[in-house]
Amino acid sequence: MEHYTRQTLLQKIKDTHSEDSWNEFVKIYRPYIYHVIRSFGVKHDEIEDYVQNTLLVCWKKLPEFNYEPQKGCFRYWLCRVAKSMVCNHGRKFRRRAELDKKIEIPTMLSPEIEEISDREWIDFITKMAWGNIKTNLSENARLSFEALMEGESLDSISERLSIPRNTISVNKKRITQKMLKEIQQLKRELG
Repeated sequence: MEHYTRQTLLQKIKDTHSEDSWNEFVKIYRPYIYHVIRSFGVKHDEIEDYVQNTLLVCWKKLPEFNYEPQKGCFRYWLCRVAKSMVCNHGRKFRRRAELDKKIEIPTMLSPEIEEISDREWIDFITKMAWGNIKTNLSENARLSFEALMEGESLDSISERLSIPRNTISVNKKRITQKMLKEIQQLKRELG
């Protein structure tokens, strides 16, 4: 996957509305939007519809969007768009043009949205980092780390996987360092 800084990717979408840039945007931010919408208590079978609608609004609004880092993170804007989709769901619109006109994305960030956005972003980045590094780990290292994160004891993991306790501890330390490095890299790339 080619990585762009968030600002570069946003600028490419804004300037050219290029399909490649948009596909990269969707690949990066769709899972985050999904997490945010899920956190609003939307039923599991309806989440994908909200994600699609949120992405549609992003597609239409990004060309006029002016990113100002001093006003907040881009992910806050995404979170506000998603919340707007969930809140506006009950309204009935007769034509698609009416939908575009009536959706108002608030410019002020409520503490609730900021908290949800931050919490979901951390979860999203952590899962993405784990997905990026786990394929480069041995099966025992991956399984033991996952078990530790689930709260299983060293003794139980050692017995179940036939791995010495000290090996599990060393793997945990090494994997934790890799995770932190990957999370920092993703934060730099995605904001």
